[in-house]
Amino acid sequence: MRRKIALFLGLLFVLPIVLGACGRGEEEEPTPLPTIVPTAEIPEPADTPTPRPPTGSSTESGTETAVSAIDPTLIDWAPQVVFSSPAPGEETLLDGAITIRFDQPMEQDSVEAAFGIEASDGSGAVDGAFSWPRADTLIFTPDQLQRRQSYKVRIDDTAVSTNGLPLELPVELQLQTVGFLEVSQVIPADGTQDVLPDSAVTVLFNRPVVPLVAASQQSDLPDPLQFAPPLAGKGEWVSTSIYRFMPETTLAGATSYQVQVDPNLTDITGAVLPQGFSWQFTTVQPEVIRIDPEDNAESIPLDGELTITFNMPMDRESVETAVSIRSFGEEPAPDFEFGWSDGDRVVTLKPRTPMTLQTNYQLSVAVSARAANGSSSLASAVSSNFYSVLAPAVIDTIPRNGQLADRWQRGFTIRFASPMDPEDVERKIRIFPEPEGTVRYFYNEFSNELSADFRMEMNTRYTISVLKNASDVYGNTIGEVYLFSFTTPGRQPVASFNLPGGIAQLSTAVETQVELIHVNVSSVNVELFDVGLPVNLLTRPYDLQEYRPAASPLRNWSGPIETEEDVVDLLPLPLADGGVLPTGVYLLTVQTPETTEDVRYWQNQRQLLVVADTNIVVKEMFGAVHVWVTDLATGQPVAGRNLTLYNDQGVQAGTAVSDNSGFATFPHDSLNDYLAGVTVVSNSAGQAGFGIGSSVWNPGVTPWSFGIPANTSKASDHFAYIYTDRPIYRPGDTVYFKGIVRDDNYGRYALPDLQTLDLNLYLASYFGDEGLNETLQVDVDIDGSFNGEFVMPETAALGRYEMTLPGFSYEVTRGFSVAEYR
Repeated sequence: MRRKIALFLGLLFVLPIVLGACGRGEEEEPTPLPTIVPTAEIPEPADTPTPRPPTGSSTESGTETAVSAIDPTLIDWAPQVVFSSPAPGEETLLDGAITIRFDQPMEQDSVEAAFGIEASDGSGAVDGAFSWPRADTLIFTPDQLQRRQSYKVRIDDTAVSTNGLPLELPVELQLQTVGFLEVSQVIPADGTQDVLPDSAVTVLFNRPVVPLVAASQQSDLPDPLQFAPPLAGKGEWVSTSIYRFMPETTLAGATSYQVQVDPNLTDITGAVLPQGFSWQFTTVQPEVIRIDPEDNAESIPLDGELTITFNMPMDRESVETAVSIRSFGEEPAPDFEFGWSDGDRVVTLKPRTPMTLQTNYQLSVAVSARAANGSSSLASAVSSNFYSVLAPAVIDTIPRNGQLADRWQRGFTIRFASPMDPEDVERKIRIFPEPEGTVRYFYNEFSNELSADFRMEMNTRYTISVLKNASDVYGNTIGEVYLFSFTTPGRQPVASFNLPGGIAQLSTAVETQVELIHVNVSSVNVELFDVGLPVNLLTRPYDLQEYRPAASPLRNWSGPIETEEDVVDLLPLPLADGGVLPTGVYLLTVQTPETTEDVRYWQNQRQLLVVADTNIVVKEMFGAVHVWVTDLATGQPVAGRNLTLYNDQGVQAGTAVSDNSGFATFPHDSLNDYLAGVTVVSNSAGQAGFGIGSSVWNPGVTPWSFGIPANTSKASDHFAYIYTDRPIYRPGDTVYFKGIVRDDNYGRYALPDLQTLDLNLYLASYFGDEGLNETLQVDVDIDGSFNGEFVMPETAALGRYEMTLPGFSYEVTRGFSVAEYR
């Protein structure tokens, strides 16, 4: 068993070598050889390799023979380089070794003679020492390489294997030595002014300076910055090439700092700074950035706190000495006690005794206020004036004295000059006449307003008294009684038909009569018009307010109204003198001296009447309109009614006759991609069997009325579901997608007869950005499914992409993201 395993492993080793020897092409010009990166580290020799003399000389030395699964004498193909170090793009140390491995044992002298390394600047060949840890591996250690220099390593085709086979092509490798350590950026930048005192100082290098270590090992890393003047603090390497220094407290205010990078600093490869590096920045001067209350503020509470905010931590003693408050009144300013917060950036002054009412004060900060760190002080003195609260008094009311209250107003509002004690003021208010219900009070401490809420009687004069001992929050009283009165209005004038607004249907089985609701109107003028068959008004009743019939009215009723003020009453209007109007469509209007055009939106003063003996229920669908015809008097279905269909533009769109069940159907294709509304008329106006129905007459019976979502847009004949193999891709990735298609007949799904579909893939930008927009044709199989793939371009914009099927519902959409991620 072991023998079989060994044989199998040997074959695995030999197979790649044999395949590599096959297919040798014709000779070509020397080209750089790509480096083959090994999957494991190069095995090191047991003994330290012996350095060989410089190029051009050779000495005999023992060389470890490479272990091979094939006898070297059987190799009959030209040698090749299978590994080189450093790898392409990797910088070479100035004393770093160059390793080259072949696919077979080499004749060492021929390789060393064919080996050469030269600088790209033409400074000549580089000497060094050779060593052979294995018969197929050459290590060249240069005497000295130049910093930031490109080198070309070449092995001519005169190098031969131990079998005497030469290289098929010369080998060329490009090397780049390490450069200098440089400062890429500093924060704050050189010459920056007005640097905030809590800023950190950061330096960014062009290459890794320290290894990546745990936070506990930061103390072992170098501290590269030196400050003048000296600055206490702590620095840390936030990455291998970024160093950040945080001051122990803050930077001193109004101070110029000179920062120098340690000239002896080296990176992890030994690269050094080519020259010293230093920069300078200046911190901001101490400044007052806010005083609260702001200048000329009013109504400051007598025990209110004053705050001063600085742009940096301040010296407490100097600030407390520099701050002063003076009064412009007769009373002296009270004493204040100081409190500090926000790292000594904010000082708060709290009065030990209350300030004086209605007094102007000035808060000042002298230039002697000094920063906590350093000796800098304010550039100029700062002051702010403010006014204490006024003495308690009533300054306004709503309604004002003698005013008529708003019709919908409840109660009143009193505005005071200063903060009041709400509970005390509520006890000091008298209302006459006293409200029947509960009076609820609300106090707004921001506007010093007290509102009383209660139901007010109509046409009533209310008198409000605020007693003289009503007090503010400090115990000061208003000093004298404050009185004001206002009157409430009566009911708003109303003249409105007691019918559903817009369109109403009246049966010929009963007397044609309507009622008019009225209040506070002196007279009414009612007119009745025969308007024929206004199909547009029947489908758009909201146009009724602007409609003016061309014909004169059929009848007119006018006269005074003697109902008492504020009493709501009904006025019966027999439209046919106790009889029945002929079937048809009528317009009924009312006008009064007291009502205006503004009330038409909430008073029913223009009413469309359908006088009929037939009721029609209309169901509009895409492709058909279904109707059910019944008798208004009996409720029974009626047959033989001649029905006419009109579209939403009032144009005749078809005819039908009701069957024995009262049903009829019209073929109908909507002019729009939504159900716009249709009207069906039975027989003609003035005849028996007249009736009108419309699909837009649906208040209270729409699906939404019962909490059922509905959509009147035209549904697609097909429905589909699209999905992708992933939700996120990178530019250049392949998007695999699949979809399932079904015929959609109002929720009944069947296999489609589609052969192909156009699938649209586009960048879903909400900002109008132009991007990818592709149409892919996909084949639909017998199972109603399709699939495909699309390669995102390398230049594809990042963002959200969507797949849609044109002509399908907007719900048939699949989105995915394109992003740069690891």
